[in-house]
Amino acid sequence: MVDYANAVSVLKKCATPAGLKASGSLVGHHQVWARDSMISLLGGRFVDDLQIRDALHASIALLRQKQAPGGAIPNNVDCATLRPNFHAYADAGLWWIVGSTLLAPDPEATAAVLSWYACQDVDQSGLISMQESADWQDLFCTRGKGLYVNCLYVLALRAAGEEQRAKTVAEKINRFFWYQGDGNMLRHISHTFSTEAVESLDSLGRKRWLPVKRDLIAEQYYLPYLGFRAAGEWFDSLGNLLAILSGVADLLKTATILDFIDRHGMAQAPLRSLTPVIQPGHPDWRDYYGTLNQPHCYHNGGVWPFIGGFYVAALVKAGRLTDAQRALERLAVLNREGQFNEWHHGESCQPMGVTAQAWSAGMYLFAHECVSRSEVPDGFFGIAGGPG
Repeated sequence: MVDYANAVSVLKKCATPAGLKASGSLVGHHQVWARDSMISLLGGRFVDDLQIRDALHASIALLRQKQAPGGAIPNNVDCATLRPNFHAYADAGLWWIVGSTLLAPDPEATAAVLSWYACQDVDQSGLISMQESADWQDLFCTRGKGLYVNCLYVLALRAAGEEQRAKTVAEKINRFFWYQGDGNMLRHISHTFSTEAVESLDSLGRKRWLPVKRDLIAEQYYLPYLGFRAAGEWFDSLGNLLAILSGVADLLKTATILDFIDRHGMAQAPLRSLTPVIQPGHPDWRDYYGTLNQPHCYHNGGVWPFIGGFYVAALVKAGRLTDAQRALERLAVLNREGQFNEWHHGESCQPMGVTAQAWSAGMYLFAHECVSRSEVPDGFFGIAGGPG
């Protein structure tokens, strides 16, 4: 229980009257971030502590108060100035719906958020689009229709009681994102064609240009993003885990994803954000990565403890309880050595980020809760229960 108590202590350090800061250390992220606070809420809501509970409620209220006229929830709000920031906007409102529905439902604000997201379905495909670096990977190449943000969209729709819309989005994710290990990229880019024909020839009989699959050619998994005449090829850990946890992935796809993680050694310290890492010269390499997103670092294959919490939950949902217990133990060691760090190096596991990170602590608590119950707790919409 020492690790559990330490996780609770981290959340208390992050708790302020304005809400739950992303970091409890002196040097860190001293804002109320929508994704960080609402992800922390998943585990923090089970802690019998008034300071933490008040901070979670305050986070929900503050983010709602700063909601844009069009319905968007801010990425974060500065605790000192209370100034909202709408950069990296793509997932904030979705996490706010998931979190607020668990603790303080607000149907009117939720409807406004979903109305804004409906406008992000720019081509009326049923899937939402985003600008590059607009989700949690706010210094990375994910763009267009992102896997992670659309699986999160399914969770938010279910939380709001929009089951039919959630089902439609899930069907589209399976249709366009699931790569079948056959080298065929046509189905993944056909949504960007300006004419109705989706075969290798366009409506005038001209041969279409198609990208050539270069990475993970023989694997099966959900692709990380679908852009214009292009698709990401790396394995996005969080996106694929949310596909499991949102119910987008069926039992066979769930097993395929978890086996992929095992086969590629991604969970030796749970869990690296992606594989293979992006190297300079790759189409998904960007100059703006600088020193932070070097291979095996930060978004580019770093180990993120909060993702490790989602991994434990996915194992529990799949009925792999022994594996979940072992992954939880490895996650506890990682958090102990890094003092609930933001992220670790993908190869050495050296702590590289900010200590006392709220979502590292909150997702350890959530993972602990899942293992203790041998099921995902009721209330995290779309993922409650065991296998199936």
